[in-house]
Amino acid sequence: MRWIFKAALQRTLSAAPRAESLNYVLQRHVTHGLPVSDGILDIHLRAAQGHVASVRRFAPHLSIETARFYEFGAGWDLAVPLAYHCLGVTDQTLVDIRSLVRLDLINDAIVRVDRWVAECGDQGPWRRRLDTRPVGSIDELRDRFGIVYLAPRDARATGLPHRSVDVITSTVTLEHIPAPDILAILRECRRLLAPGGVMSSEIDMKDHYAYFDPSLSPSNFLKFPDWVWWLYNSPLHYQNRLRAPDYLRLFEQAGLTVVDTTVRPAAPQDRAGLEGMRITPRFRRRYSLDELGARSLRVVCAMASPTAPGERAGRDSGRPPRARGNPAG
Repeated sequence: MRWIFKAALQRTLSAAPRAESLNYVLQRHVTHGLPVSDGILDIHLRAAQGHVASVRRFAPHLSIETARFYEFGAGWDLAVPLAYHCLGVTDQTLVDIRSLVRLDLINDAIVRVDRWVAECGDQGPWRRRLDTRPVGSIDELRDRFGIVYLAPRDARATGLPHRSVDVITSTVTLEHIPAPDILAILRECRRLLAPGGVMSSEIDMKDHYAYFDPSLSPSNFLKFPDWVWWLYNSPLHYQNRLRAPDYLRLFEQAGLTVVDTTVRPAAPQDRAGLEGMRITPRFRRRYSLDELGARSLRVVCAMASPTAPGERAGRDSGRPPRARGNPAG
């Protein structure tokens, strides 16, 4: 029942002043969720490779080296943007609703991402290694890795120019956002995405407490009615429990054209456990067993390419504020 202890502690912390800072201390020194484990880092780096592979597949006209990348929900350590740099990306704008990054975690990620890339050797799509000197400020990220970090900045209304990015990514972020806010974020993404651009989203649909407590089923959170889950579901570790059809519906409602989906099914042992689990009626009645047990979802959307030279010229007139961006939003 370790997860209940963590849930109760985070629920209590969420009501305190400077809750995010206290949560950082909790995860760094008590639950040891930070820095992330090698297993979680591996998931993030493989997701970064998957995003870039989606760009190459669905937008072959884009150059990874010159494309303008945008990611919302960059998180604590910026491992995914650092991986993008190794994959050849030179222009990245990141936004977070709160300033979550910690320099100690970024520096830890720099060393570990570089080691991961080095171990791959000549295999895979990696273009370069990281400069592993410690970063002393957020501003250094722009000069060394082409990363502009904007926080606090609301992904529902970024203030970035219309059609100003070529590639939008989100990596294990959407599962932490309520559905109405996801819809607003996706509509903003549609506004930002240039003609011929691509959006790639990696969504982790497992109960995230299972990462902390190995005794849990990845579908554990489907047992609880909404009012019970509310007690466990701290704002500091919010999980929306949406299933793949819900996410796809939100992309459609936002006006984005889905060109590819990949659903990773439950492992055989997890599916067997799910068959014997008492699923709360709201989920049992609405979804198939496959939909309930799906572990993750990748969604790729594409904007139609420009049909006239003038349209592309117009697209190039507005860029995310790399040199003069205001981190305060």
